[in-house]
Amino acid sequence: MEANKVSFDILAQFPALITTDRLILRPIRWEDENDIFEYASKPEVAQFMSWSAHRTIEDTRAFLKFLEDVEGKRLQIDRGIILKEENKLIGTIAFVTVDFDLLMGELGYCLSPRYWGHGYIVEAANAMIDAGAKNLNLHRVEAQCEIDNYKSERVMQKLGMQQEGVYRKRLPVHGEFCDAKIYAKILK
Repeated sequence: MEANKVSFDILAQFPALITTDRLILRPIRWEDENDIFEYASKPEVAQFMSWSAHRTIEDTRAFLKFLEDVEGKRLQIDRGIILKEENKLIGTIAFVTVDFDLLMGELGYCLSPRYWGHGYIVEAANAMIDAGAKNLNLHRVEAQCEIDNYKSERVMQKLGMQQEGVYRKRLPVHGEFCDAKIYAKILK
Protein backbone atom coordinates (compact mmCIF):
# COMPACT_ATOMS: atom_id res chain seq x y z
CA MET A 1 0.00 0.00 0.00
CA GLU A 2 2.84 2.38 0.83
CA ALA A 3 4.44 1.80 -2.59
CA ASN A 4 1.19 2.90 -4.26
CA LYS A 5 1.19 6.14 -2.26
CA VAL A 6 4.81 6.79 -3.25
CA SER A 7 3.99 6.18 -6.92
CA PHE A 8 0.93 8.42 -6.68
CA ASP A 9 3.00 11.20 -5.07
CA ILE A 10 5.75 10.93 -7.66
CA LEU A 11 3.31 10.98 -10.59
CA ALA A 12 1.68 14.05 -9.06
CA GLN A 13 5.03 15.85 -9.51
CA PHE A 14 4.95 15.48 -13.28
CA PRO A 15 4.50 18.95 -14.78
CA ALA A 16 0.98 19.82 -15.88
CA LEU A 17 2.34 22.11 -18.58
CA ILE A 18 5.32 21.51 -20.86
CA THR A 19 6.21 23.88 -23.66
CA THR A 20 8.44 23.40 -26.68
CA ASP A 21 9.19 25.70 -29.60
CA ARG A 22 5.94 24.86 -31.39
CA LEU A 23 3.83 22.97 -28.86
CA ILE A 24 2.19 23.07 -25.48
CA LEU A 25 1.61 19.76 -23.70
CA ARG A 26 -1.16 20.08 -21.14
CA PRO A 27 -3.81 17.96 -19.45
CA ILE A 28 -6.63 16.93 -21.74
CA ARG A 29 -9.92 18.70 -21.03
CA TRP A 30 -13.57 18.00 -21.75
CA GLU A 31 -13.54 21.10 -24.00
CA ASP A 32 -11.11 19.23 -26.28
CA GLU A 33 -13.81 16.81 -27.42
CA ASN A 34 -14.33 18.37 -30.86
CA ASP A 35 -10.60 18.50 -31.66
CA ILE A 36 -10.19 14.88 -30.54
CA PHE A 37 -13.26 13.72 -32.47
CA GLU A 38 -11.93 15.48 -35.58
CA TYR A 39 -8.95 13.11 -35.80
CA ALA A 40 -10.12 10.11 -33.76
CA SER A 41 -12.98 9.62 -36.22
CA LYS A 42 -10.54 9.03 -39.09
CA PRO A 43 -9.97 5.34 -39.97
CA GLU A 44 -6.30 5.95 -40.80
CA VAL A 45 -5.73 7.18 -37.21
CA ALA A 46 -7.42 4.16 -35.61
CA GLN A 47 -5.88 1.64 -38.02
CA PHE A 48 -3.18 0.42 -35.61
CA MET A 49 -4.90 1.32 -32.33
CA SER A 50 -6.78 -0.86 -29.87
CA TRP A 51 -9.85 1.33 -30.43
CA SER A 52 -12.03 1.83 -33.47
CA ALA A 53 -12.49 5.17 -35.19
CA HIS A 54 -14.96 7.29 -33.24
CA ARG A 55 -18.33 7.24 -34.99
CA THR A 56 -20.04 9.80 -32.77
CA ILE A 57 -19.04 12.48 -30.28
CA GLU A 58 -20.26 10.04 -27.61
CA ASP A 59 -17.31 7.77 -28.47
CA THR A 60 -15.00 10.70 -27.82
CA ARG A 61 -16.77 11.48 -24.55
CA ALA A 62 -16.29 7.86 -23.45
CA PHE A 63 -12.57 8.26 -24.22
CA LEU A 64 -12.44 11.45 -22.16
CA LYS A 65 -14.20 9.68 -19.28
CA PHE A 66 -11.62 6.87 -19.49
CA LEU A 67 -8.79 9.43 -19.33
CA GLU A 68 -10.42 11.16 -16.39
CA ASP A 69 -10.59 7.85 -14.53
CA VAL A 70 -6.99 6.73 -15.19
CA GLU A 71 -5.59 10.20 -14.56
CA GLY A 72 -7.55 10.43 -11.31
CA LYS A 73 -6.09 7.13 -10.18
CA ARG A 74 -2.63 8.19 -11.41
CA LEU A 75 -2.38 5.11 -13.60
CA GLN A 76 -0.89 7.01 -16.52
CA ILE A 77 0.08 10.52 -17.57
CA ASP A 78 -1.82 11.91 -20.56
CA ARG A 79 -1.22 15.24 -22.25
CA GLY A 80 -2.92 17.00 -25.11
CA ILE A 81 -0.60 18.24 -27.84
CA ILE A 82 -1.52 21.85 -28.58
CA LEU A 83 -0.11 23.50 -31.68
CA LYS A 84 0.78 27.01 -30.50
CA GLU A 85 0.22 28.79 -33.81
CA GLU A 86 -3.35 27.48 -34.07
CA ASN A 87 -4.12 27.05 -30.35
CA LYS A 88 -5.57 23.67 -31.31
CA LEU A 89 -5.29 20.19 -29.83
CA ILE A 90 -3.77 18.08 -32.61
CA GLY A 91 -3.08 14.85 -30.73
CA THR A 92 -2.28 13.18 -27.45
CA ILE A 93 0.83 11.77 -25.85
CA ALA A 94 1.14 9.71 -22.70
CA PHE A 95 3.20 7.61 -20.40
CA VAL A 96 0.70 4.76 -20.59
CA THR A 97 2.58 2.91 -17.88
CA VAL A 98 5.21 3.92 -15.36
CA ASP A 99 7.08 1.25 -13.40
CA PHE A 100 8.81 2.80 -10.40
CA ASP A 101 10.64 -0.39 -9.46
CA LEU A 102 12.34 -0.46 -12.86
CA LEU A 103 12.31 3.35 -13.36
CA MET A 104 10.74 2.80 -16.75
CA GLY A 105 7.92 4.44 -18.68
CA GLU A 106 6.09 3.33 -21.80
CA LEU A 107 5.27 6.09 -24.25
CA GLY A 108 2.15 6.18 -26.43
CA TYR A 109 0.97 8.81 -28.89
CA CYS A 110 -1.67 9.71 -31.45
CA LEU A 111 -1.76 12.61 -33.91
CA SER A 112 -4.21 14.07 -36.38
CA PRO A 113 -3.20 13.01 -39.91
CA ARG A 114 -3.47 16.64 -40.96
CA TYR A 115 -0.28 17.21 -38.94
CA TRP A 116 1.68 14.08 -39.87
CA GLY A 117 5.13 14.59 -41.29
CA HIS A 118 5.99 17.83 -39.48
CA GLY A 119 7.93 16.39 -36.53
CA TYR A 120 5.30 17.26 -33.93
CA ILE A 121 5.21 13.82 -32.29
CA VAL A 122 9.00 13.68 -32.07
CA GLU A 123 9.03 17.16 -30.51
CA ALA A 124 6.29 16.25 -28.03
CA ALA A 125 7.85 12.87 -27.20
CA ASN A 126 11.28 14.38 -26.55
CA ALA A 127 9.66 16.85 -24.14
CA MET A 128 7.78 14.06 -22.35
CA ILE A 129 10.92 11.93 -22.13
CA ASP A 130 12.93 14.85 -20.71
CA ALA A 131 10.21 15.54 -18.13
CA GLY A 132 10.05 11.84 -17.26
CA ALA A 133 13.79 11.70 -16.68
CA LYS A 134 13.80 14.88 -14.61
CA ASN A 135 10.57 14.54 -12.62
CA LEU A 136 10.05 10.78 -12.42
CA ASN A 137 13.71 9.75 -12.41
CA LEU A 138 13.09 7.43 -15.36
CA HIS A 139 16.03 5.33 -16.45
CA ARG A 140 14.41 3.83 -19.53
CA VAL A 141 11.60 4.69 -21.94
CA GLU A 142 9.90 2.14 -24.15
CA ALA A 143 7.39 2.31 -26.97
CA GLN A 144 5.80 -0.33 -29.11
CA CYS A 145 3.89 -0.46 -32.34
CA GLU A 146 2.02 -2.97 -34.42
CA ILE A 147 4.53 -4.66 -36.70
CA ASP A 148 3.25 -2.94 -39.88
CA ASN A 149 2.97 0.56 -38.36
CA TYR A 150 6.02 1.98 -40.10
CA LYS A 151 5.18 5.61 -39.34
CA SER A 152 5.13 4.98 -35.60
CA GLU A 153 8.29 2.92 -35.89
CA ARG A 154 9.98 5.83 -37.67
CA VAL A 155 9.01 8.14 -34.78
CA MET A 156 10.69 5.78 -32.32
CA GLN A 157 13.83 5.71 -34.43
CA LYS A 158 13.90 9.53 -34.62
CA LEU A 159 13.68 9.58 -30.81
CA GLY A 160 16.94 7.63 -30.68
CA MET A 161 15.23 4.44 -29.56
CA GLN A 162 16.60 1.09 -30.64
CA GLN A 163 14.54 -1.92 -31.58
CA GLU A 164 14.92 -4.65 -29.01
CA GLY A 165 12.70 -7.28 -30.52
CA VAL A 166 9.25 -8.37 -31.56
CA TYR A 167 6.60 -9.47 -29.09
CA ARG A 168 4.34 -12.10 -30.58
CA LYS A 169 0.60 -11.46 -30.28
CA ARG A 170 1.22 -8.52 -27.91
CA LEU A 171 -1.02 -5.65 -28.97
CA PRO A 172 -4.81 -5.74 -29.11
CA VAL A 173 -5.79 -4.14 -32.42
CA HIS A 174 -9.49 -4.25 -33.29
CA GLY A 175 -10.22 -7.46 -31.43
CA GLU A 176 -7.10 -9.40 -32.43
CA PHE A 177 -3.71 -9.63 -30.82
CA CYS A 178 -0.99 -8.53 -33.23
CA ASP A 179 2.77 -8.78 -33.16
CA ALA A 180 4.50 -5.65 -31.88
CA LYS A 181 7.94 -4.18 -32.35
CA ILE A 182 9.43 -2.97 -29.08
CA TYR A 183 11.79 0.00 -29.02
CA ALA A 184 13.61 1.51 -26.03
CA LYS A 185 15.96 4.27 -25.06
CA ILE A 186 18.22 4.29 -22.01
CA LEU A 187 18.17 7.73 -20.39
CA LYS A 188 20.91 7.41 -17.78
